[in-house]
Amino acid sequence: MVRKVALTVLALLFVAGVAVAGESKEANGTVKSVATNTFVVTDTAGKDWSFDVDKDTLVVAKGASHKVNAIKADGKPVQLSEFLAAKQDVRVEYLEKDGKMMAKEVRIKQAVK
Repeated sequence: MVRKVALTVLALLFVAGVAVAGESKEANGTVKSVATNTFVVTDTAGKDWSFDVDKDTLVVAKGASHKVNAIKADGKPVQLSEFLAAKQDVRVEYLEKDGKMMAKEVRIKQAVK
């Protein structure tokens, strides 16, 4: 009985630890700049947020899936700058990892102004 309770407590602590470690956050603002693996967003208070991207980062934009298919059909690598540009309003879901903000999802709210 004690063993069963101990295993249950350990399982709950493990799940709670994973949930806290993997907690995503959100930022909203306007894209200030875009580079190969990073981009900067300025929020309404004027604060700049720098995000890193990797192969798992999802960019959600109108027509993006068609554009990705066309780029891949041409045998070219997909670049962040194909979808993200300065002056676009975005919502970024991110994780803090190794002192950096890693974008999980970038949702483009509207076209370039």
